[in-house]
Amino acid sequence: MNIRDKIKVSDIRCCPPHYLPHKFPVGEKVCDEPCHVHKVTLRMKHHCFFCKFLKCPNYKFMILKAKEMSLEK
Repeated sequence: MNIRDKIKVSDIRCCPPHYLPHKFPVGEKVCDEPCHVHKVTLRMKHHCFFCKFLKCPNYKFMILKAKEMSLEK
C-alpha cells in the first residue's frame, strides 16, 4: 500500500502473508510488504496492534526501529 507516512525500515525483512488490515480475507494475501513504521501516531498504534495480532516475526525489530526513530513511545 502506498501510504505517505510509511517508512521502510528493512530491505530484507517483510511482513508475513496477511489480509487484514489491508483487505478482506478473500483472494491473494498481501505478501510483499517490506517491514515498516509510520510517522502518524494513530496509524503506528494500529500497525503495532496488527503486527502483534498476526504474530509477525519482525515485530520486535520493528518496535526497536520505531523507538530509534522516536516514533513509538
